[in-house]
Amino acid sequence: MADSSTILIIDDEPALLLGLASKIRRHGYNVVTAVDGRDALEKIRVVVPDLVLSDVMMPPPNGFELRKILSADARFASIPFIFLTARSGVQDRIVGLKNGADDYITKPFETEELFARIEAVLRRVQLERERVAEDMKEIARKDMEKLKQEILQNFHHELRTPLTNILLPLEMAANRRFENPEEQSRIIRIALSNADRLESLVTDLILMSNIDQGNLNRIRQSVDLRTNVYDPIRARMERYTEKNLILNLEGPEQAQFFAPRREFVHAILHLADNAFKFSPSGGVVSVRVQPLQNSGAAIEVQDAGPGIPVELREKVFERFYQVSQGDTRQHEGLGVGLTIAREVLKGLGGSVQILDCAQGCLVRAILPGLRSDEAVYG
Repeated sequence: MADSSTILIIDDEPALLLGLASKIRRHGYNVVTAVDGRDALEKIRVVVPDLVLSDVMMPPPNGFELRKILSADARFASIPFIFLTARSGVQDRIVGLKNGADDYITKPFETEELFARIEAVLRRVQLERERVAEDMKEIARKDMEKLKQEILQNFHHELRTPLTNILLPLEMAANRRFENPEEQSRIIRIALSNADRLESLVTDLILMSNIDQGNLNRIRQSVDLRTNVYDPIRARMERYTEKNLILNLEGPEQAQFFAPRREFVHAILHLADNAFKFSPSGGVVSVRVQPLQNSGAAIEVQDAGPGIPVELREKVFERFYQVSQGDTRQHEGLGVGLTIAREVLKGLGGSVQILDCAQGCLVRAILPGLRSDEAVYG
């Protein structure tokens, strides 16, 4: 304990302060000294001690007042205190303990007693910290287990739903249960849409694995605005035909950017998909594209939904974060779309942010232009 512990000694009697500091240093502790309460406050803000040995009667703030000041500050509230005082009455001890003392030693004292009490307090504090650490570990373990169960439940739902909507049309086709060609075409489109949804889920899992392993693709390829951005967004909106959404694409008809094509398009589709999910029926989703220097781009996606409170605007970028979970979920998805979008853009030196807007949610993705030392492949 003595090898790593720092003790702050506070006393307005210079001879006692120097003598006590010398003894404690010889015992192997690190020592900081202060001549009064104000001096102690300045020292504590620089070096947080493991223990304070403080006189009680000294210029303001006195020992009790100093303890109250430190107890009101979360950074210092847990520092243990041993009061040193010439007052030896039982009532004096009670007052000291009520004022937050971990121990109370009357002057004059025996050196052996002092060190026994110092070691006892430090040991008690260490055991308490270890207990709190174990409690925190247990809480974290339970939280992680709960999160794992929620993720597995969500994954089960996200996997089974599109599989069911693929297998049923195939079964109908195998048994020739279609009443007419129009019905057959409609059922096949449902199967194809769910196959696309399943492919997106697999891509999410692959990209999250690549992110965790630091293997996210950063090789730049040509990305055509119409073919690789506008058209996939239009196709994605077909999943939400029952909502009768209005899609506004604002930007140049033709433009070319450079990014890892599959990863970049998947990231932008997640931003659009969130906008489609959270917009009400008949709502307007706007996608604004502004070309930047060296074939970079700023892409904004705005929906007509309820928006995201300021205090949650960073939280929603955490993986698997969803406002609702399990059977109460209102929207499909694993909760990794914004995580993937931010990681993909960040890997290219860009960013994804949620901005203030009058209505709904506005997300801006910045794709930086090519650097002079970057090559383009394909």
